[in-house]
Parts: sequence; structure tokens; C-alpha cells
Amino acid sequence: MPYLYNTADDQAEMLSAIGAGSIDELFASIPDELRLKRPLEIPRALGELELEQHLRELAGRNLHAGNGVSFLGGGSYDHFVPAAVDTIGLRSEFYTSYTPYQAEVAQGNLQAMFEYQSMITRLTGLDVSNSSLYDGGSATAEAVLMAVDVTRRTGRVVMAESVHPEYRQTVATYLANLGVEVVTIGTPEGTVDVAELTAEVNDQTACVVLQHPNFFGALEDAETIAQVAHDAGALVVGVFDPISLGLLKRPGDWGADIAVAEGQSLGTPVSYGGPVLGILACKDKLIRRLPGRVVGETTDRRGNPCYTLTMQTREQHIRREKSTSNVCTNQALFALRATVYLSLVGPGGLRDVANLCLQKSRYLADKLDATSRFELVFNAPTFKEFVVRDKEGAVEALVADAAKEGYLAGIPLGSWYPNLADCMLVCVTEKRTKAQMDALVEVLQTGAAKAAADELIQAGI
Repeated sequence: MPYLYNTADDQAEMLSAIGAGSIDELFASIPDELRLKRPLEIPRALGELELEQHLRELAGRNLHAGNGVSFLGGGSYDHFVPAAVDTIGLRSEFYTSYTPYQAEVAQGNLQAMFEYQSMITRLTGLDVSNSSLYDGGSATAEAVLMAVDVTRRTGRVVMAESVHPEYRQTVATYLANLGVEVVTIGTPEGTVDVAELTAEVNDQTACVVLQHPNFFGALEDAETIAQVAHDAGALVVGVFDPISLGLLKRPGDWGADIAVAEGQSLGTPVSYGGPVLGILACKDKLIRRLPGRVVGETTDRRGNPCYTLTMQTREQHIRREKSTSNVCTNQALFALRATVYLSLVGPGGLRDVANLCLQKSRYLADKLDATSRFELVFNAPTFKEFVVRDKEGAVEALVADAAKEGYLAGIPLGSWYPNLADCMLVCVTEKRTKAQMDALVEVLQTGAAKAAADELIQAGI
């Protein structure tokens, strides 16, 4: 597209159309002290070679999972990605055409989506999966909307505080103008108090949203909580970690009616937080309320197997008042990566990955708990993440010091949980080695000692 100059005549015509006499009048609502009254300080233009060198130098300042040692979790995980995932996922026939409409969608893309759906139903123990959503947060919100629509209960949605805080924020945003009350069950011990939850679930509750393993990495009493919800006629939305299903019961087996997840751990690098993959599966009785797209298998007029977009409950395809979601596409490229990853590791490999995460995270948790500086916060069993407290309350400083040594030590929890301001969430995947975990403990203790020494110096002691 050629660049079109914004001429004085163009500006005058646009200002006239909107009823403004000048550019200054257009921006009159912006306080004077916030306006820039000098030219932009843009450096001189660089040649292609110099610009590339400059950008590489800037990028080299970033500490990430590729050049550091990551113990970050909270929904985005540094799992191993086999080379075949990139080899297939970057093929041009997939890479350049991953959001097609029915008219131009190729059979290869449709088959890839169908295989993805088939694997997700096996993984979750549920009957049907869509062909993916944007991310774990939007998938959770879409599942809640499904539950409200199916149950015809607009009174309340009950969520555990141990559900990812960003997922809870997304749900609250989706429900903000629908008149649905969101009740949050506190988890001071790291898991849901079943008695408190039971008291909050009533005949106006559309669903109970439970994450298992939860945001703190702890395992919930999922079957009991699901039974409480079902006894009240509510649905259960289960948020899960796909890797955990190598060891834990599938959501469909412990009582979830709708299962959602962030699928980044299935073959997609962390990539500074995205793009990622939203997983959503449900029982077959809910399929008419399933958001997004569902690919089905059929035969063509010659009797050969073929694939088609069987259901599209979105407003672009059916009457708006009948649509269940305004989701306009799917993450087929990342669903493809997940499909390749799952086909490569298989059930046995997934179990091995999950077991390594479990064993290694337990090792690091015990190592940190054995120090004089740190302690584990919760007693509940955990999968691959755990919450550790810095007894000196200097989590932010410790994380910053560790980053200087090349270690992404964990996620400070204070911004989401003020009562855990002295704590951080630590994750251990199958990629971490014993040497790396031992080094992290040493780095954190060294950083703690350095911070204490700096305080003494500043105090003049």
C-alpha cells in the first residue's frame, strides 16, 4: 500500500467533517502539561547494516529462557520443544494460512484441526473440543459464558482465588455488564476450603471455576468440589495444565463439564508471553453452546474421507442473536504445534515429562525450604510449581539480583496477592538440571547476603 501524505488540505477536510476548527481544538481535552511542545527526539537515520547491529545489541540486553535459566511459571512454561514441531509448524502451507474461512480453507488445515480436536478429547476425557481459542484466559471466560447460557442462571459464578488471577480478571471483564455476580472463594491455605465453597454455591450458581493444579501449583480436592457444584445444579469449569495430565486424572474423570487450559506448554516457546493457545473441551450435551469452530470428518461425493467446518457458532456465520460467542477465528497454527508435540511424545512421553516436573520441583522446593532464608508457604501437594516465602521480605530485590546472574528465579506475588507480598511462585520443568537448581539456591542466598550487607553499609554500621 503506497504511503499517502496527510496534507494541509486533507487535515482541513477532516477537521471540517468532525466539526473542529483546528488541531489544537481537536486535542483540547488533553491537559496542557501533558502535551509535547518540542520536536520528537528521533536519532538520525541508520543504514540497514547499522540498524541491524543496533537492534541486535538492544535485543541482547534481554534475559529470556533462551539465554538464561528460567524458573518462571504462572501460565507460561519453559518446556522442551522437539525440533520436529518447528519443522512442521513452519511449513508454508500451514504457516501462511492458519485462519481461513470455509470458502478457502484447505483439506490439510482442516485435517490438522480435526486431529487436534481428537487429541484434546483424549487428553481431557471429554466428548468434544473446538479447534482452539486465543489463550487460557479467554477460554476460561468463554467457558463461563457457556455455563451461564446453558443453565440459564444469571445470579452468580463462583471462582476459587487459586484460579490464575489474570483469568479471573478476564472473566470479570466478560461479565461486567451482564449482571452476573462473581463470588471469589478465598484460599489462605493454598487450596479451596470446601465448606466455604459449599456455603456460597446455591440454586442461582451457573458454574464453579476450579483450577487443578491451581495457580500456586497445589492440587485441589477436585472431585469433592465438582460434586458440590453438581448437587446444586451448577456446571464445573476445570482449568488444567496439559502436562499434568501425564500423571493426574483427566478433567472429565474428576467431574468437569467444561475443561479449559493454556496450551502453550504443548510445543510453543514462551516467546515473551505470546502468542499462545486456548484449549476448550466439553461434554457432548453442551456442543451447541461451544464457541469457535468445530471440524468434522465426512466423505465426499466419491466416498473419500474429507473434512469440513461442521459447526461455527459465531456471529459472522449465523444470526447474531443466536451466536454464542464473538470469537472470530482460532489459533490453528499453535493447535498444529500442540498436535505435533502430542503425537511425538505420546502417552508415555507425556507421563515422563510430567514425572520429571514433579520430581524436580520437589527437589528444589525441599532445597529452598532447608535454608534459613526461605520457607514453603503451603502444605498441599504440588505438581511443578510452588510458593516460597522470603523471611526477610525482599523478594523483588532477590529476583532482580538473580536476573543479573542469568537466573529468572520466580514471579513475585504481591501485585496479585497482597498477603503474599513476601512470596514468589517458582516453577521447575523437565528442562532444569540438578546443577541449575543448586545454583539457583546459591544465587538466592548470595543475593540475600548482599542485600543485608548493603543495608548495613547504608546504615553506617
